[in-house]
Amino acid sequence: MRKTYRTLVMRLCILTMTMGVFFYSCKSESPNNAEAAALLASLDPSLAQAIGNQSGTTGTLRAADTESDIQAAFAQENDGSFTFDNTIKVNAFDGVSLEVNLFKPANIPSGTKLPAIVFVNSWALNKYEYIVPAAKLAKKGYIVLCYSTRGFGASGGLIDTAGPKDRADLSSILDWLLANTPTDIANIGISGVSYGAGISLTGVSTEPRIKTAVAMSGWGDLKRSLYGNDTPRLVWGLILVASSYITGRPDPIVAQNFASLIQHTNIDFVTSWAADRSPQTYVGQLNASSGKSVMISNNFEDFLFNPNGILDYYTQITVPKKLLMNEGIHASAEATGLLGISNFVWDNAYDWFDYWLKGVNNGIMAKPQVTLQTRFNGPRVTYPSWPAPTVGNKTYYLKPRGLFTNGEISTSQNTTVTNTTILSGADTVATTGFPLLSDILSAQVGIPTTTNLFFESRVNGIVYQSSALSSALKIRGKMFWNGRISSTLGKANINVYFYDVAKSGTATLITHGTYTIFDAAANEARDISIDLNAVAYDVPAGDSIAIAIDTYDVLYSVPTTLIYGLDVKHLKSPQTTLVIQSE
Repeated sequence: MRKTYRTLVMRLCILTMTMGVFFYSCKSESPNNAEAAALLASLDPSLAQAIGNQSGTTGTLRAADTESDIQAAFAQENDGSFTFDNTIKVNAFDGVSLEVNLFKPANIPSGTKLPAIVFVNSWALNKYEYIVPAAKLAKKGYIVLCYSTRGFGASGGLIDTAGPKDRADLSSILDWLLANTPTDIANIGISGVSYGAGISLTGVSTEPRIKTAVAMSGWGDLKRSLYGNDTPRLVWGLILVASSYITGRPDPIVAQNFASLIQHTNIDFVTSWAADRSPQTYVGQLNASSGKSVMISNNFEDFLFNPNGILDYYTQITVPKKLLMNEGIHASAEATGLLGISNFVWDNAYDWFDYWLKGVNNGIMAKPQVTLQTRFNGPRVTYPSWPAPTVGNKTYYLKPRGLFTNGEISTSQNTTVTNTTILSGADTVATTGFPLLSDILSAQVGIPTTTNLFFESRVNGIVYQSSALSSALKIRGKMFWNGRISSTLGKANINVYFYDVAKSGTATLITHGTYTIFDAAANEARDISIDLNAVAYDVPAGDSIAIAIDTYDVLYSVPTTLIYGLDVKHLKSPQTTLVIQSE
């Protein structure tokens, strides 16, 4: 049953990619790479079949309505105040040809130097992604260059996944820009969504000619994004790998590394490979630079580049910075800006560039440095910094369940010594929902994932619930489940779901976290801490809070398909706790 469900999910992921993820036409040549296809086949046969159907062809994947919207928006911006050239090719350091779009204000006076912005494509997209924002910026007096990174679009080479070749390519792009346009070398910015955000953050850190970056839905630590708490991100990882073969030309190492994570092998190699592609690795260079700045936008329901990683990365940055944390899944809060529609993220991005590259005193630096949007499209809360001075840790203690009662979330410590045992092998009513669809409904439409914890299986799951809250609980940031566990096989996947439970009994999923043990001895007890994805949310007075624990969620790969017993140990010391960052 689980295998059938997982195959269905993978097929849905491919369907989602081909029908909804791509904003416009993406042309690419997909290689016939038997080795990579075999690796993917070992993960999911239908995935390899989809790649095989694309091999050796040149295809166009279209979301026709959105493509038409982008073309219409560009036509509306194209009023003759700028020029647009989409025929340019730039030779990279190794001879690879990179395709470029160039936007310039019309009739630039001789001798005038203008600020410039470089846009870097998202994964599986190309140089046309930012055609509307680029036009808007060109009308404001910027030179704008958009390029397809190697392996995507009509650019040559193999996808380097934000690695050293991509960093060298960025330097080649800047060389060309300075040699062929009246760009002011002292005022160059960079920006991108997702893949482009990661390259933007490493670029502003390592390339001395880049002054500022606006990174949207990027990452700080790539390994943590794909393998946080030793748990492979099954759905999002397969989406990334599959889409790279459908729309680009990936280096085989991409599929090989993902297979290693699924199998929990070659982790040291993958760690080193990912570190070379992580902005966090270069944060020291960024902080040591003079005159640089960074604006970051990410989304709370982004289960690819999750908010915890970006919050931790952000706290390490010491140059002038700004953080926007939004409601939404990966890249959703930024998406409408690609159509030229005014939104919170892009409005701040335009102001950021105007201030740092043109010296416009528009008040952007007087606004609070950090803004968090509360869940279900609620109001924004602001802070002067992060960690915020008004946010602290609130500790609750978890007490074991009884024969006919759930466990308890309490402000007093546990005094009972006992184990609670559950079995793997079956999912429970505690779940993140249907991949992508549930996230979109929750974050974008305001239809949350709900359940009734009365029906949680006591064989396969555990519920802990508080009494009704006497006052609102204002969650601002991460929460941590801290406890001691053991597995009869020495392997386990532990998922912790946090709920707001109404008086009616309806439990609304607010956030969750995951952790995998794959290298313990049988029945070896381990102390673990599971960080649940950060969130801003107010639990109303009168509601209660609850967590559910089980051993399977469709978003994640499990370390074994064999059934094992999971013991959650309740001791006097150390206490099993739930720690919540809150006001």
